[in-house]
Amino acid sequence: MRFSTRFLNLLQSQLSEFAKEPELGRLVVYVASNTDGENPSLEAIGQWPLLEKSLPSVESDVDLRSPLPGRRWYPLQEGQILLGVLRVEAISSTKTFSSSLDSRLQLTASFLAQSLAIELDRKSILEELNQQREQIKMMVHQLRNPLAALRTYAQLLLRKLGPESSHINLIEGLLNEQ
Repeated sequence: MRFSTRFLNLLQSQLSEFAKEPELGRLVVYVASNTDGENPSLEAIGQWPLLEKSLPSVESDVDLRSPLPGRRWYPLQEGQILLGVLRVEAISSTKTFSSSLDSRLQLTASFLAQSLAIELDRKSILEELNQQREQIKMMVHQLRNPLAALRTYAQLLLRKLGPESSHINLIEGLLNEQ
């Protein structure tokens, strides 16, 4: 799934806000994606600290299936719809989070959920606009063919009538309007 550069920059800036937290070792944002006919998966779209390699999906990382005191999952949801998750890991796997840090992380997850929902809406609207553009292109193309045929028939009729016909003005008007 592709996201706008603006959204990815916003996501990265939100994650980078936690760079000065001595308790935190890693933050990862996953988005829920559903490929045709398969079970939904959680694909990583942003992380802090930035790493060269991309992270695997949650389903393919066996280590993520075991609970740790130093790991928390914050849902990114809009209403009842789960859009993704924010995974937070402490420096130490046995470290727990302070309540103030937990509150900040919950607020960040809520903000990211709203931003993700807006981004998904934007993508949906852009797809709809592209479909409409394609339909309009097809309609314009389909209109050109009959108009070209009418022009050809009007030109043939104009030649057939001759210069002394009283209907020349009518045919020339038709050609101009076409």
